[in-house]
Amino acid sequence: VSRSATIAWGGTSAHANLLASGTKAGAIDGSFDNTSHLEIFSFDESTHEMPLLGSVQTNERFHRVAWGNAGINDGSLPYGIIAGGMDDGTIKIFNPALMLADAGADPMVACIEKHVGPVRGLEFNPTMSNLLASGAGDSEVYITDLSNPAAPSIYNPGAKPNQSADISCVAWNRKVAHILASTSHSGLSVVWDLKLKRPVINFGGGQRNSVVAWNPEVATQILVASEDDMSPKLQIWDLRNALAPVMELIGHTKGVLAASWCPDDANLLLSAGKDNRTICWDPSCGEIVSELPASNNWTFDVQWSPCIPAIVASCSFDGDVSVFSLQDFPAPEPVASNGFGVAQPPPSRPVRAPKWLQR
Repeated sequence: VSRSATIAWGGTSAHANLLASGTKAGAIDGSFDNTSHLEIFSFDESTHEMPLLGSVQTNERFHRVAWGNAGINDGSLPYGIIAGGMDDGTIKIFNPALMLADAGADPMVACIEKHVGPVRGLEFNPTMSNLLASGAGDSEVYITDLSNPAAPSIYNPGAKPNQSADISCVAWNRKVAHILASTSHSGLSVVWDLKLKRPVINFGGGQRNSVVAWNPEVATQILVASEDDMSPKLQIWDLRNALAPVMELIGHTKGVLAASWCPDDANLLLSAGKDNRTICWDPSCGEIVSELPASNNWTFDVQWSPCIPAIVASCSFDGDVSVFSLQDFPAPEPVASNGFGVAQPPPSRPVRAPKWLQR
């Protein structure tokens, strides 16, 4: 799909083929169209087509889109809730069912005006789907309770760090529902305990971080990625010893802008960045498993489908939102040089089958 947009997949098996996209802040197309839209597409794996199912125009552009499952179980919101982290510091809440019905009703059900600066961190709690975490300027992180989407309640997870910086990403722990992580452009990452209402650990610093993501299977392991061109690496930390990372994934030649841990297999991790590459890693050993076709511009968003194994979506400043199957891409060949004119060897062991293909 020809869009400069940030994305979110539908989060249930019934909505697994739906993809929401919000016009990306900081990008403009060849026609200099300055409008902004939230759109919902349907991904058809058999035809490789993505028809547009619903759209709404917005006043501001998006830094982040999140799709939560609140209201699905009781039928009050049959398609859940879509949240947008906007360039003006607001968070806009949409009812996707109204977008898909196209009945003329305004699908925006709330506008939260709490943050200072663009909202770059935004994620729904995977267990308590009414909770939305957000982060923006001045180190501010908020939790929004959307039990009543038209009248959301907002609170702090705890006192913010003394070091002020723009929050670039937030992520809920996949195993412990009351644990949240945030990272920032100062390089400082913070783990928050919502039960204790305070930060429980700070780590890192000194690099401009873009992404934080939890290992879906190991509760204490967390990924932090740097968008600094001088240090374009992904670090995996184990918070049982937060003095240094346990693994660094080195392969990008410019800053990393996006990363996504596979929900179906913790040994698969995607990253993308300013070198126009999208790499699939085995984070258990640091090897590159495969690589998606390179874009002609920065790739700024990449997301595994939460419900369809091997399916990923990526977004680049080429103006494209693309969907791929990782099963279509082979393991990498040896590359030409390691800086001394010597070819790098191929992976030292066979590429392991992903968990959804193992018997």
